Amino acid sequence: MSELLMHHGANVNMHMRDGATPLFIACQNGHSSIVHLLTTSAGVEIDVRRLDGTTPLWMAAQMGHARICRSLLQCGSFVDATRLDGASPLFKACHKGHTSVVEELLKYNPNLGVLPNGESAVHAACLGGHLSCVKLLIRAGASPNLVNVEGLTPTDLALSNKHYNVTQYLTKKS
Repeated sequence: MSELLMHHGANVNMHMRDGATPLFIACQNGHSSIVHLLTTSAGVEIDVRRLDGTTPLWMAAQMGHARICRSLLQCGSFVDATRLDGASPLFKACHKGHTSVVEELLKYNPNLGVLPNGESAVHAACLGGHLSCVKLLIRAGASPNLVNVEGLTPTDLALSNKHYNVTQYLTKKS
């Protein structure tokens, strides 16, 4: 159906009221074949933003769609595109514990430091107790000693949320 619509001139960059495009909706819902169809279409806007600054890559990362993230990144999507609240795709994937997405994003050298929102991906992973994400970030060069806007380290967040396995790992890495 999508191919038929596109064949008859459907606008692949049509926006909804919130700024979402067909690519955005396909990324959100995990429709990798539609994402492929759209990203190979002439004129598609890969990094189009919703009104809140969310990009298709950001949404795919939040939803845990690693294959879609890979496809978007291969098409040139900006790995560090942040929403208006300052959160990046890597930050959101770490917050949600989407290890396979984190692995994909790390291949494109994303910002591992403090983001415009005053936090880092390591802080997000520690807050949720996602040890596998924390390990990937540390191996990629993220500092376990980063201080967020509130003056807290990743270890502080892991400890205050009773993620003792994460606390133990970070203590060894500090």
